[in-house]
Amino acid sequence: MVIKIIEKADWHFINGQHIKAVEFYQKALSCGEITEILKAKIHCNIGIIFSIQGELKQAEQQYLVALELNEKIDRKEGLSNIYCNLGVIYTGWGELNRAEEMYKKSLEIDEALGNMEGVAGICINMGNFYYIQGNLEESEGMFRKALIITKHINNKENLPIIFSNLGNINYFLGNMEKAESIFKETIEISKLLGNNEALATTYANLASLYQKWGKLQWAKQLYDMTMTLCKTCKMKEGEANAFAVMGEILKTEGNYVSSKEMFKRALEIDKTLDRKIGLSDDLCGLASILIKEERLEEAEIYLQESLQINENLDNFSGIAENYYEYGNFYLANKDYKEAENCFKTSLDIAERIQDKLRIAKLFCKLGELYILTENLDKARKYNEQSFEINDEIGYKEMIADTCKNFGDYYLKTTDILQAEEYYEKAYGLYQELFNGDKAGILSELITNINRIK
Repeated sequence: MVIKIIEKADWHFINGQHIKAVEFYQKALSCGEITEILKAKIHCNIGIIFSIQGELKQAEQQYLVALELNEKIDRKEGLSNIYCNLGVIYTGWGELNRAEEMYKKSLEIDEALGNMEGVAGICINMGNFYYIQGNLEESEGMFRKALIITKHINNKENLPIIFSNLGNINYFLGNMEKAESIFKETIEISKLLGNNEALATTYANLASLYQKWGKLQWAKQLYDMTMTLCKTCKMKEGEANAFAVMGEILKTEGNYVSSKEMFKRALEIDKTLDRKIGLSDDLCGLASILIKEERLEEAEIYLQESLQINENLDNFSGIAENYYEYGNFYLANKDYKEAENCFKTSLDIAERIQDKLRIAKLFCKLGELYILTENLDKARKYNEQSFEINDEIGYKEMIADTCKNFGDYYLKTTDILQAEEYYEKAYGLYQELFNGDKAGILSELITNINRIK
């Protein structure tokens, strides 16, 4: 009888009917004749369900029960699975030392057992681990190793997550067309395999890429697709990621009120999940909006919280973004020296970890800063570098901002015709980005130039 109950639970689990699956698993656990092995497997599966639903404390409790049962019967394969799952949770919580310990224990067991499928799974998780720390070479190496093993053992289930992460690395490095191609391939594989979790993650990744390219309607469609999947499958972490991506899309449009609401909703979920990386990103996103609204005291509080989390995690990408926003904070305060220090610190980190997207933003921002401080030689240098890198990756918002910078530059050098030309380019790009505020500012500048002429 208990086997039939477990089979029903497994069927619901496989088909994403998680509430029903837990109900049947708990019913099976209440049966007196159930073996220790079956108990361990059930607790592990319930842990996986709680993890998918974002109930990570409950997931951890289930995994620890499963761990104790597997230790009792010396079931090595079960121990490896639990160690790996706990590593994922601790990574999300920012407890990186504990996470690394779990991954290494899991890897040691699977390599001793010759369980190549398990080794591939651990390589994927360790790839994520190194990615968080900005160690892209180690991260890509782990994903490539996982891909080789996965192809060798013909385990298609791992392909979506591997390809999605390789896409993320290329996106981070500014290889945008390659990243887009990988994300699209990941979507097709995920659909074929019915892997909704990978599908939702990749939709959000592609939405973020299209936001950078200025294809905002496409980005919004992908956001809607992500949210539909996440709500249907109860994937809270996916919802938080989607809200954060939508926050960036709305920020590009200059819709700061709605953008702030998106970051707040992401923050609410990430607080519930105690997902440290998500928390730091959400806090920094909120700070960026508050700076634009000139609510600087509130912005500083969020930035301090975000930076503390990222420093505890050694999340260099996050630290670089924090210093970028600190630069904007001091720029809004007209403390140009501190702004320059923060932008330069951010640039140093971004160049060290090869974060091309952030480098692109910083060249543009330094170009703006040096115009404000009348250091026109440096202003020209950084704006030219901004054009070079932003044209390469197609970062439309930064191209528009750089055109605006050059307009300001030429206005200061009294080259009115060149200033007007760049202002008109910026105006057209801001209209394409649906940013009425910035387009309005440019319209006024162009009108003023025409009065001078």
